[in-house]
Amino acid sequence: MIRSGEVIEVHENLATVVFDRPDACANCNGCLGKQCTRVEIEVSAGVGDTIEVEMPDHNVLKASAIAYLLPIGLLVLGLLLGDALHAPLSVSIAKDLFTALSGLFLFVVGLLFVRAIDRGLSRKEKWKPVVLSVRKKEE
Repeated sequence: MIRSGEVIEVHENLATVVFDRPDACANCNGCLGKQCTRVEIEVSAGVGDTIEVEMPDHNVLKASAIAYLLPIGLLVLGLLLGDALHAPLSVSIAKDLFTALSGLFLFVVGLLFVRAIDRGLSRKEKWKPVVLSVRKKEE
């Protein structure tokens, strides 16, 4: 997957880049405009420059699966566990509320797992985007 983005900050050789939303996401509005993905990339570029980066498609697919399926899977697991464990645990709150809270709790745990996985993967070289080109800002 090749994406273009604008450098918004440079510190030493690390550039913080904000990428435009891909056309496939046009109707989603999940990213609320341009600031969908931020990534720090080692590149010689200045603020306002546009860079093109590439990530292997299989890495993008794996990252998407982790980001979406892990929290949703844990949400479903939490709902099932909450429903199944309400009576055996003799919980004093309503079954539906306990089930919803169990699902919400495991969903949040899933989001925290995603964040931890993201931090770990971002340090690995094969998960870093490769810079293809740098277009200097037109003045």
